[in-house]
Amino acid sequence: MTDRLKEIVKNIPFNPGIYMMKDESGNIIYVGKAISLRKRVRQYFQKNNKSKRIESMVSNIHDISYIVTRNEVEALVLECNYIKENRPKYNVMLKDDKTYPYIKIKVNDKYPTILVTRKKIDDKALYFGPYTNTGAMRDTLNTIKQIFPIKRCKYNLSKKTISRPCLYYHLGKCLGPCINDVSKEEYSNMIGQVVMFLQGKTNDIKVILEKQMEDCIENLKFEQAALIKKRIDDIEKVSIKQTVANLNENSTDIFAFIFQNNKLYIQIFKIRNYKVVLHDNIEIDDIIDTEVDEQVLHIISTYYIEVEDIPKKVYVKLEEHSIELLNEYFKEKNIKIQIICPKKGEKLDLIKMVENNIKINIESKKDNVVDKLKNIIGRLRSINSIESFDISNLRNEYIVGCMIRFEDNKLNKKKYRKFKIRSTLTQDDPKCMYEVISRRLKHKDEWELPDLFLIDGGKTQLQMVKKALSEANEDGIDVYGMVKNNKHRTSKLIDMQGNYIDISSNKDVLNFLTFIQDEVHRFTISYHRKLRDSIK
Repeated sequence: MTDRLKEIVKNIPFNPGIYMMKDESGNIIYVGKAISLRKRVRQYFQKNNKSKRIESMVSNIHDISYIVTRNEVEALVLECNYIKENRPKYNVMLKDDKTYPYIKIKVNDKYPTILVTRKKIDDKALYFGPYTNTGAMRDTLNTIKQIFPIKRCKYNLSKKTISRPCLYYHLGKCLGPCINDVSKEEYSNMIGQVVMFLQGKTNDIKVILEKQMEDCIENLKFEQAALIKKRIDDIEKVSIKQTVANLNENSTDIFAFIFQNNKLYIQIFKIRNYKVVLHDNIEIDDIIDTEVDEQVLHIISTYYIEVEDIPKKVYVKLEEHSIELLNEYFKEKNIKIQIICPKKGEKLDLIKMVENNIKINIESKKDNVVDKLKNIIGRLRSINSIESFDISNLRNEYIVGCMIRFEDNKLNKKKYRKFKIRSTLTQDDPKCMYEVISRRLKHKDEWELPDLFLIDGGKTQLQMVKKALSEANEDGIDVYGMVKNNKHRTSKLIDMQGNYIDISSNKDVLNFLTFIQDEVHRFTISYHRKLRDSIK
């Protein structure tokens, strides 16, 4: 610690409040709260066991400022506000509208559609989320599409007339609003049922559908009654799958966590109407055991800010002081939620059930190469989806770009995309990459954005990607360039700041990135050839 920092720490009071660590440029790199400001700040400069993240932060501290509060509750409120406003580099960020997706229902459209979006705006649409577990969100969305025959196309039916319905209509997976095969009222009623499904009100939906089925039978509409009966059966199957035996909770979230190998694993089970309707996973790397309670406290305090689906109760194993602090904090925020630490019985068993689920997940991820990639690049959040991009041309002719998608540990070829380059007629790969990324980002409401972009190229391509992301006001995606060696194989990654990450010693990650590189190159070349052959 420099003499200057010693003097700053020496003058910090022992009162409760928040402290802000700043780098040489004056940027806030970390925000924390404390019962005693001087004691807490002084701990960072003592020779004790610190995580690599905290060691890195301490080495970058140039200045420290603080705000004194009357009590620890005020400090927690202020800490959350400052973290959200300043997005400090070394704080664990959980809720970010640009990072985590929402399910959006455009209820004001003539025939509403359901889509995934990263931004919640004031457009009178219904939003559910944000979801930290994108895999669980996709499962929910797929279930809705299997049960409810909602409109899937992007056409604005108030402006465009369609002559023929799509394949989904013929498969019975769309009611056919494009050809006026369903009334606006009937379609609106179905969207209301979708909303109830997302709220976990499956019993209410079944009552409505059973009444509709009886009306159809009474009016001799047996074919329509059979379709409604199938929908009831599908909802019943989902309800059975969701129900946990002897579950006596109807609006409760269960928080459980396990600390293992300097990593904090957190899982949240959401119980609505006696069913587990969703679960979220959060993983935080590079912390030490003394940070665990502090991190869990921070996560719970930020998890329910700006979220519409607030449970009545939250069960979590924390010290009594932390439970009291959280309850006072939510009271201050005017959020009606009760934090409880169960001591015995069924409520404690629920936490143990979630803890056991975490252990199973840890075991299943031990050999996950995507997790290894996450650790190499130092990413805090898990990687559920990756998109990779490549450009292909031949002597300034038939210039194309392509995108492939890897998610849930497999290639998703339904989400591959092709781009015929329009902005240049010469071999300008960076400019082509800028066009491809820009066009891809224009579809971010329709095509769910990934956690990670892998770009075929180095610094110049990354600069153009950075420009495209900035213009789209999109900063929730990690981006890395795949740098090739003299054998034209990926051997390093390069980040947006120009830092190289050597992966040559990690065989699994190297093979995985080579696989991604080969697949995007194969897809791009095949499109290039197809285009070239079709013109000849």
